[in-house]
Amino acid sequence: MVFVAKKKSGKETYYYLAHNLRSERGKWKSLREYIGKELPADNALQKLIQKFVQKHKIRLRQKYAYIGSERLAKLDYIIGEFQKIVKNYPRIALEKREKDFTVRFTYNTNAIEGNTVSLLETAAMLEKKVVPEGKSLREVHEIFNTERALNFIKKNPKDVSRRLLLRLHKIMMANIDDEQAGKIRNYPVSIKGANWMPPSENEVEAKFGEFLAWYIKSRRNLHPIELAAIAHLKFIEVHPFGDGNGRVARLMTNLVLMRNGYPPINIKVKDTIPYVKELQYAQNTQKFDKLVDWFVQKLGEEYAESAKGK
Repeated sequence: MVFVAKKKSGKETYYYLAHNLRSERGKWKSLREYIGKELPADNALQKLIQKFVQKHKIRLRQKYAYIGSERLAKLDYIIGEFQKIVKNYPRIALEKREKDFTVRFTYNTNAIEGNTVSLLETAAMLEKKVVPEGKSLREVHEIFNTERALNFIKKNPKDVSRRLLLRLHKIMMANIDDEQAGKIRNYPVSIKGANWMPPSENEVEAKFGEFLAWYIKSRRNLHPIELAAIAHLKFIEVHPFGDGNGRVARLMTNLVLMRNGYPPINIKVKDTIPYVKELQYAQNTQKFDKLVDWFVQKLGEEYAESAKGK
């Protein structure tokens, strides 16, 4: 979708037509065209947009199932602006940014599940291998395992599959529960605070297969963010593992996003309550609009913060 972007420089405001092209390989190309210091009237603006579309041979896609065109265009604009900023970063700066994300993601995804290692302690563990006192071995392994799992999906960007999800779980549960690591559960489980029960141990294999079949079918017609958000929910609904489902779900979601040129999302521990509420609402109603919109919002926040150097 082509939309109007504005930038302020001092007391002046400048208006541009903007559109971001994302290729199937996740490469981004930003298109911008200056249209003046004042926004044209509607009729004149529509003519400018038509010329812009024709000039750049932009193929306007039909609406997606759950994400609004304008909402998506604004997110893609944020991503495009960020891509322009980091394009000229030196290698050391890019590496620093990637390490920073790894620390923040590792801290948050584990803190959501009750791990008490702080953000500062997580950084010390991952960057200097300094293990804080007073933490359980499980908490320590969760931190190091998450780093390994995140690096694994960065280096092995294969699509979601049974084999990949079992591998992620095996990495996440190493030295914590080696007997069950990488295996579909064969016992019942419940979810704290949830008003529904996951499939029984007799149903879980079939439900896991249904999830994978849904994913293969849906990746053809859902936008990558829609796919990532709804797959996140459906995976948690199946709850294929005895432990570690939330962590694996967040890793899987990032794999889907990164394979399609989007940044990995960092769901913060401070957002735990709205995060769980959105998942529960979508699960209870099977309506996914609000869940997808929440993921769009969090993804936009991550890019906007990164662009500002936060």
